[in-house]
Amino acid sequence: MSDRTPAHVPTGYSVLTELGSGQTAHVFLAQHASWGKVALKLPREELASQPVLRRMFENEVQITLGLSHPNVVSGLDGAPTGAKAFLVLEYCSQGTLGDLLLEQRHVPLERARQLIVDVARGLEHSHSRQVLHRDVKPANVFLTGEGSAKLGDFGTGMHIGDDSWERVGTAFYMAPEIFEGQPPTVQSDIYSLGILAYEVMAGVRPFQGESYEDLMMAHLSAFPKALSHLREEISREESKVIAQAMARDPGRRYRTVQEFRKAFMAAARLTEPERQPAELTGRASRKRKPAPEEADEDKREKRGTGLFGWLRKKRES
Repeated sequence: MSDRTPAHVPTGYSVLTELGSGQTAHVFLAQHASWGKVALKLPREELASQPVLRRMFENEVQITLGLSHPNVVSGLDGAPTGAKAFLVLEYCSQGTLGDLLLEQRHVPLERARQLIVDVARGLEHSHSRQVLHRDVKPANVFLTGEGSAKLGDFGTGMHIGDDSWERVGTAFYMAPEIFEGQPPTVQSDIYSLGILAYEVMAGVRPFQGESYEDLMMAHLSAFPKALSHLREEISREESKVIAQAMARDPGRRYRTVQEFRKAFMAAARLTEPERQPAELTGRASRKRKPAPEEADEDKREKRGTGLFGWLRKKRES
């Protein structure tokens, strides 16, 4: 890790160390008087001359600050545009679900089931705010010290109804219709969630390939093994629920993430908690009020799309 010194640090934050770099930003562990340790994301210098990458960063800030749920990485503060643009995120100290799967191939099923439910709840919230994630995968799920999972990295996100024909996502988790050039939908997010669920339960991805073309053909024509054949503790009911989420035809998948979650919980014999855990919520009341010029500029911005990783380099095995 380099000893990079950021050119600008927002008022109220002190940088402790660098956590990593993504396509559009450098991420630092920082300290705040009220929130304690946070992840401070600062745009890379080259964004000033690269409007596409700049828009990617703006996109994440705008979408993240519009979401608030215990199973979504909380955006605490930020400014999407200008020379002092930044994004502050809650710091998830246990890394990513992708890291966990690399370290521990077979996650205990009780925990695996709860992780899937957590991610589904986060994606439900995103869809309820009319936001498609477009890159649901273990590397974009962050783990807290309490053991819960939070969906993050919304730089790829777009609002439902916006025009986009970009093939955005990661090939291991991308829906067949996205490979074919169709626009993203709720069902394409559900497909990616199904792939994630399969991997978390089985410890292996359902589709393998050495290239983008190999993976495209696998998603379009291959049939993965039933989960109940890979790990005997997995019930046929659970296997069927996840298989439906991964159906090649979008019309055969669940209509909503909530339908998938409820079907999975029933198959896994999980019960609804009486209430959500008391975690970082109510962000709006704690968020820094933007300066007038920032607010005016933000209002003029149109919603867009973007693609990047944050907090640490995403590792694909």
